[in-house]
Amino acid sequence: MRLIFDLDGTLIDSAPDLNTAANRMLAHMFDAPPVPLETFATFIGNGIPKQVTRSLRHAGIDASDEQVEEAIATFKRFFRQAPAEKTIVFPGVRDALAALHADGVKMAVCTNKSEDLAWLTLEQLGMAHYFAALTGGETLPVKKPDPEPLHECARRLGGDDPVLYVGDSETDEQATQAAGYPLILYTQGYRKKPVTEFAAAATFDHFDDLPAVLQRVTA
Repeated sequence: MRLIFDLDGTLIDSAPDLNTAANRMLAHMFDAPPVPLETFATFIGNGIPKQVTRSLRHAGIDASDEQVEEAIATFKRFFRQAPAEKTIVFPGVRDALAALHADGVKMAVCTNKSEDLAWLTLEQLGMAHYFAALTGGETLPVKKPDPEPLHECARRLGGDDPVLYVGDSETDEQATQAAGYPLILYTQGYRKKPVTEFAAAATFDHFDDLPAVLQRVTA
């Protein structure tokens, strides 16, 4: 099989570090108060530009296009300084990736985070070596929920083995439905609607269970 993972909310809880970068940007550029973590977590899933515009809106800032572009660049600069300081790898992820890698499963990451920042985060967490490919929010002209980033990941992995996608959110659901790939839903991420409302081939709430779930889906 070819196995593609979402990053934020699926493999890692990166909300604290993303939130820190957003709050540093707001303070630096606008002297604005911070966005609470619980609120900011709802901004995640559509890439850094959306996180920035949602943070600005939350702070009541009516920014010009030029200010938004500067805010995005400032956010990325602050995030690059500390991409994994408070980020948590979800329980069981490291063992699951190691087992799948040892079994020869070809794995990739498809994220709406910038490709360079996604690789940097994975490297800092010591997990980059598990993945043969990665597409980010700026790799192609489109991003998830468009299916093309998933197809590009599959192409980069090569071969013609079946593709499965592991994700946590509505964006992942929409992308897999458009791509025609089965969604394996991780239930402990950033989803906004009930698990029962997802069009998923399978669900799991701990990565210890992922290998068995994959076996069941591909049987």
